[in-house]
Amino acid sequence: MKKALSFMLLVTLLLTSTSTTHVALAAEDSLDIEKAAIQTIQNSQLLKTNGLGIAKLESTYANTKGALKQSLGYIPYTPEPFQIVRSYLLTPKILESNLTQYYNGHAMLTNSVRLSAYRQYADLLKADYAVNIQSELVNSLYEDYKKARIEKEKGMVTEAQLRLAEIAYEQTRYRYLSAQNSKDSAYLTLNHSMGEALDRKYATLQDYNVKPAAQIRTPEEYMSQALANRAEVGNAQSTLELLEEQYRYGQFDIPPDFEFYELEEGQKIAEAKNNLELARINVQQNIVELYGYLESAMKAMEAMQYLAQQGEQNYQAAQIRYANDEITFIDLNNVKIAKTQADINFKNAEIDAWLTQTTMSLACDAGLYSER
Repeated sequence: MKKALSFMLLVTLLLTSTSTTHVALAAEDSLDIEKAAIQTIQNSQLLKTNGLGIAKLESTYANTKGALKQSLGYIPYTPEPFQIVRSYLLTPKILESNLTQYYNGHAMLTNSVRLSAYRQYADLLKADYAVNIQSELVNSLYEDYKKARIEKEKGMVTEAQLRLAEIAYEQTRYRYLSAQNSKDSAYLTLNHSMGEALDRKYATLQDYNVKPAAQIRTPEEYMSQALANRAEVGNAQSTLELLEEQYRYGQFDIPPDFEFYELEEGQKIAEAKNNLELARINVQQNIVELYGYLESAMKAMEAMQYLAQQGEQNYQAAQIRYANDEITFIDLNNVKIAKTQADINFKNAEIDAWLTQTTMSLACDAGLYSER
């Protein structure tokens, strides 16, 4: 039993020193969710590669415009001057449409990388909160266990009560160590995304900007914003406008088989219109689905907040009853453990609600690449 006590004491000392050790090893700095997102975006190889593609297309666009401007000088010497004029007017529009597609895709990719960083930081925040709150609980339960051993020797508690105190301590210690493992894993994932050393730690993890709004907007408001901003709608609209522009210039050229030209181009335009309508429908379906998740997250947060408040009230009442010898310290510890878990559940629900609100916000912007 002495060896067991020595082991528990050693573990307790390690638990109490863990956060201090991390701070000592870390630089005197802090991390917040926006800093994590910005650095992850800057470090993203996908975004860098996509950015190079955009830069090449922008260069092609600039060079082509210069060459087309020079081609206007050949108009007096060519038998088909309309071809030069049409190329001068239409080619930049084709490249501009391509650039629009690239820009919109890049915006969606940026949003997706940003949301991934948000989720990774959220996982780190959850684990950090669980570590901190359960560290206090572990120390408290260990003190109770030591007290129970002394009282057992005096005949004030039974062997069963002592065993229950030991079990409560061991179970909480296990949950603490599990939370610490989750925190280490979350650090590893986020550091990798940010391009930091994998063992990098921060003195402070800020959460001031991870607070969900108390109220959410109506589905119609989200829908209207998404239809105006989503990349897939903008891409479909750009494609349609380009086809209509090409059709108008083609009419001036008077193709040999004009009826076939009218039919073929008309089908292309009809298909583009259908694709635009389909893009709008898909956006609407996406917003409806996300709104369901958003409502569920808000309700879950409200429920967890109520349970956390109830846990605090129960604990305060239990302390009074324990002081009046109405309940045992085992009963008090059970209430204390329940309160701690309720606090963790509320914190997790609060972060989840913020994440869901943020996901909706990004979905109402350029949008996100599907994870399915």
